[in-house]
Order: sequence, then structure tokens, then C-alpha cells
Amino acid sequence: MKKLTLLSFLLTISLHTFATTRYVTPTGAGAMNGTSWINAFQGSSLQSTINAATSGDEVWVAAGTYYTTTGTNRNLSFSMKNDVSIYGSFAGNETAASQRVFTNGLTSILSAEIGVPGNSDNSYHTISNANLNTTAIIDGFIIRDANDDRPATLTDGLGGGIYNDGSNSTACNPTIRNCVIANNQSEFGAGIFNNGYLGTASPVIINCVIAFNTATTGGGGVDNFGLSGNASPLIINCIFYANTAALRAGAMYCWGGNNGNASPVVLNCSFVNNIAVDGGGVVCDNLNTSTGNSGSANPAFRNCIFYYNTASGTGPQFYVLGSALFIATYSDINLIGQTSPHIISGPGTGNMDYDPQFTNPNNGPGVDGNWMTSDDGLQFYNLSPCIDYGNNPGVPATDILSNTRIFNFTVDMGPYEFGSTPTGIPNNNSNTLISNAYPNPSNGITRISFTLPEGISNGEIVLFDLSGQEVKRFGVNNSADHILISANEFSAGIYYYRLQTASHNSEAKKLIVIE
Repeated sequence: MKKLTLLSFLLTISLHTFATTRYVTPTGAGAMNGTSWINAFQGSSLQSTINAATSGDEVWVAAGTYYTTTGTNRNLSFSMKNDVSIYGSFAGNETAASQRVFTNGLTSILSAEIGVPGNSDNSYHTISNANLNTTAIIDGFIIRDANDDRPATLTDGLGGGIYNDGSNSTACNPTIRNCVIANNQSEFGAGIFNNGYLGTASPVIINCVIAFNTATTGGGGVDNFGLSGNASPLIINCIFYANTAALRAGAMYCWGGNNGNASPVVLNCSFVNNIAVDGGGVVCDNLNTSTGNSGSANPAFRNCIFYYNTASGTGPQFYVLGSALFIATYSDINLIGQTSPHIISGPGTGNMDYDPQFTNPNNGPGVDGNWMTSDDGLQFYNLSPCIDYGNNPGVPATDILSNTRIFNFTVDMGPYEFGSTPTGIPNNNSNTLISNAYPNPSNGITRISFTLPEGISNGEIVLFDLSGQEVKRFGVNNSADHILISANEFSAGIYYYRLQTASHNSEAKKLIVIE
């Protein structure tokens, strides 16, 4: 037994010692043997490089565009591999993956563009996966241009950008990180299709943007096909933006009928400007293929935002079929037009319905046109009600921009973490004074305690609304340490208050007035 243990230990060390980094650039370099940046493989050999990688290897891919094929065979695509990490968006001089800089956006593109310009003859999938676990990692790529326009079957017309095939007693659960999946088309699941029919397709998707994808039937962004199987991904710090479905589920379809399961866990994500006939954002469906319903389609959303999604039919934010459930907590969801049975299941703890105050919801990637950069349009104005109003357990350490995830003790909703005081409120020597309100939320008498600095005899507590407009001032002096205000004097909503004197002011803090 001891000999076997020692042998296993030595084997582990050996595998780790001989793990290889393989380098790829668009044109290749030097000896083109992939041993370094100066001897990189050329881009046309990217898939063969992945295929040749062994357990523990990493494939490093420099900035540039890499195509599924240099020919016209639409069946060709990239694929991932277990125990192999594929990293993109290198400048070409790094010695560690952590040295990559994403501040100007992702720079490595995997494209299904082949043949004549336009998507009519492009590859069916940009990435097509099978038989994978979470050790298969892709990180740092724009994945685009696929078009699976074949009539839908159990294998065709599914998944443009990424097709994860875990059907028929197999499993396909890769890790997809720091990627933009955009401008893909298929009948179902244009961005990503997780095929768990009679099997499992539950990838881990972190820090990704799924945008501008088009489904000619359903699931514009993602389709979790758990019919008679399981398709329940873990989705963290992601954006679903401006995806379109001709019928249902602009952003994401979850189908768990025939005793299947399609119940993704979705944390700190934003669903914005997605469009469908029914279910502009999400569809939860556990209908069977014949009659009745069974199984589960109960996606659970926490710290998420559903705003500006539209449906020409029913359910602009979400649509429920059968006995499926839409579960959401600590989320900002526009409930206008959400009629029974298309309602939130359970208590909806911590939910609200306020304009999230995005900086530019009509231009998600921002002026520079690049997602995951400092001008992204789904970041918050400083008065956003989503700031400091999420739920902390289990949130990742960083946001989609790699900034510290929790600032000021409570996580923000959505994929971006805001780290400053409201710009709509004048700022002058902030954080030198302290004030606190209790109870908060309130619908009656609220105590705002404060401390004036030594030598300052009086000041004011100023109340602002969400637009930064002053609502009311309350005079204070050093003869007391608190004032009492009647919260019910103001309309229900979110306000900010701040203690200020002639030379100092405190951090602006949130006061929530309830009915």
C-alpha cells in the first residue's frame, strides 16, 4: 500500500514537472515549434496545438483572429480538452497568464467566419465540445460569427458560439471564463447551447458577456436543454445583453421537462435589452414533449438585474410554463407587465424594482466598443439603488473588471462593483464625519445619529433623491448626537443623506423609505 501511495505521489510530481506551455500567434514565429513566443505555432494550427496538449498543459494565444478553418467546411470548429487551459488575449511577451491586461478589452478572437463575407456560409459552431469536465478551461477570448442555420434536431441547429454536447449519457461541463460570446446565430441557443438531453451539460460560466446573438426560434443568449437530463450551469458575474429570439427567451431558455432539470444558479448577472415574443429575458419551462409537465426548470437568481428587456407578447423580463419557477432574491427586477403565472416564486427576499441607473444602457460596450473596459455602459451612476444592496454569501472575490468584488461591506447587484460615493451629490472632504440611520428601511420615525468634529458647533443633514436633487435639510448642533425625522413624510423609495458642515461632510448613505 505504501509503495502504491509513493508511486502515485511520484507520478503526480512527474505530471506537474512536465506540464508544458504552448504558444500560438496568428502568423507564428521563429522555429514555429510552440516552445516560446519567439518560436510560436502559427494560428492555423491552434486546434492541433490543443489536441496535442496533455494533462496540465496550457495553450497561450496572442492577440489576433483565429478561424475555425481556412477552407469552407462548415462542420469544422474549435474544441476544448480536459485538463488543458486555453488562455487568450496575450500581448506576446508575458511569462505568466496573470500578466495579461484586459483594460482595452479582449484581443484574441475565435471566429467562425469562412467563405464569402457574411454569416450565410460560416461554421455551424465556433466551439463544439463533448465529454468535458470543469478542468477544460477557456479564458480570454471573443467567440463569434457562427451560424447553425440547419433545421433543429437533437444535434443540429443548436448553439452557435459554443455547443456543449452532454447528451445521451455523456457529460459536458467545461469552464468558460473572461469571454465575450457575440454575433452568433442558430435556431436554439445562439450564444451557448447546453445539450443535457439524457445526459448532463452544466458548464461553469464566469465573467462573460453574452451579447448580440440571434436565435431564429428560442434562447437567443443561452439555451439550457435539460429535457430528460440535466442542463444547470453555474453563471457568475455575467452580462446578457441585446440577444434576440424570434419566439421565446431573448436571453436564456431553461427547459427541464420529461423529468429533466434545467435550473441554473445565476449570481451577480445583468439581463438588459434582450428581446423576444414571450420572455424577453428568461423562460422557465418544464412542459413535457407530450402532455403535462415534470422535472424542474427553476433557475435561481441572486444579486441580479432584469431591466429594459422587452416582449411583444407576454413576460418582458421572464416567462413561466408548466410548474416551473422563477426564483430571485436580492435582485432588481422591473415587474411592469409581469402577470400571473409569470411572477417571482417564493418570498423574493431583498428584491426591488427601481431603475438601476446604468451609465449608458443603450450602449453596453461603451464608446470604445469593447466589453469589459472602464466605459462599459452597464456600470452604475453613483446614485444607483443597486449599490451596496446585494447579498454577500458566496460572491466571487472580483467583479467582471477584476476589481475587488465587495466594497463598503455589502456587494452590489450585477457584475460590476461600484467603489465611490454618489457623483450626483457635491463632495468636499468626504468621510471625515460619521452618521447612521436606524431603522433603515423605515416607514415612521427614523433616528439619524451623528458626531460633529471638535470646534464645530452646528451643521446640517441633507437628504437627496436618486437623481441627486436635494429634498430637505435638517439643522443639527453639538448639543445633541442625533435627530429624529418622519420617514413617512416622503414618498416610498430610495434616498441618500449626508451630514455636512461648512468645511466637512460625511459619506453619503442610503435611506430606504417603505410604505
